[in-house]
Amino acid sequence: MTTNSIRANRAGLGISITVIGGLCFAIQDAGIKWLTAEIAVLQVLFLRSLFGMVFLAASTSFSGEKISLKVSRPWLLLTRTGINILSWVLFFTGLKYLPLATAVALFFSFPLFLAIISVPLLGEKVGIRRVVAIIVGFVGVLLITNPTTGISMPAVMMLGAALGWSLVASLTRILGEKENTSTMLFYTLLGFAVVLLVPQYWIWSQANLDDYLLIIAVAFFGVIAQFSVTKAYTIASPSLIAPFEYTALIWSAIIGYLVWNDIPDAYAIAGAVLIIGSGVYIIHRETINRVQA
Repeated sequence: MTTNSIRANRAGLGISITVIGGLCFAIQDAGIKWLTAEIAVLQVLFLRSLFGMVFLAASTSFSGEKISLKVSRPWLLLTRTGINILSWVLFFTGLKYLPLATAVALFFSFPLFLAIISVPLLGEKVGIRRVVAIIVGFVGVLLITNPTTGISMPAVMMLGAALGWSLVASLTRILGEKENTSTMLFYTLLGFAVVLLVPQYWIWSQANLDDYLLIIAVAFFGVIAQFSVTKAYTIASPSLIAPFEYTALIWSAIIGYLVWNDIPDAYAIAGAVLIIGSGVYIIHRETINRVQA
C-alpha cells in the first residue's frame, strides 16, 4: 500500500469517526432535552456524570489510555472544570426552550469566540480575514435569533455556553501538553458529580425506570461522542476533520423534526450557513498559520 493510500484511508476513517461522533452528540442532546421536560437540568446532568464515569472507566480499558490521578496543573484543571460545568448548565437549560437544531447552531458559534479569546490566552494573531469571518459569523448568530422578534434568554444562554466552551477549548489546548484526554474528561465528570450533588437535596425528584434507561443511554452516547471526535483528531489532519463536526447540526435537525416536528425557518437556515461557513474558515486559517509557524 502506498503512502498516499494510507493517508487516504486514515482521512476516510477520521471523517467517518467524526460523523459518528456528531450523531452521538446529537442523540445525547436530544435525550437530555427530552428528560429536562420533566426532570431538573441539574439532576439530569448529575446522573449523567455518574454513569459517564462508569462508561469512561470501561472505555479506557478498551483504548488503553490510563487516567492519571496526579495532574501537573491542578488549578488550571479546576478552572477548566468549573467553566465546563457552567457552560453545560447554560447549554442544557437553553436547550430546554429552543428547537434542537437552533440550539446546536447557536452553540457552534464557539469557534468565533475561540478566535477572539485566543489572542489574550494563547498569544495568537488574528488577521483581517479572520476578523471578517468572525463578523460574518455573528451576523449568522443574529439571524438565528430572528431579528424580527428579538433575542431570547434561552438564546443568550446558548451563546454563553458557546463562550464558555471556547474557554474550555483554549484551556484544553494548554493542559493537553501534559494531560491525556481520559484524565481531563474524568476530572470534568467528577467535578460535575461533586458540585451538582449539593443542589440534589432541594431539586431531586423520583424518576421512573424509563428515565434512568434514557439517562444511561445519554451518558453512553456522550462518552462515545467525546472519544470519537478526539480520536479523529489523532489520526487525520485537524483542517480536514473540523468541518465534519458540523454534521452534528444536520443530525440535530433530523432528530428535532422526527421527535418534536421542529422545522427551521429561513432565518435559522441562513444563520446556520453563515456560522458554519465562518467557523470552517477560521479553523482553516488557524491550521494554515500553525503550519507556517
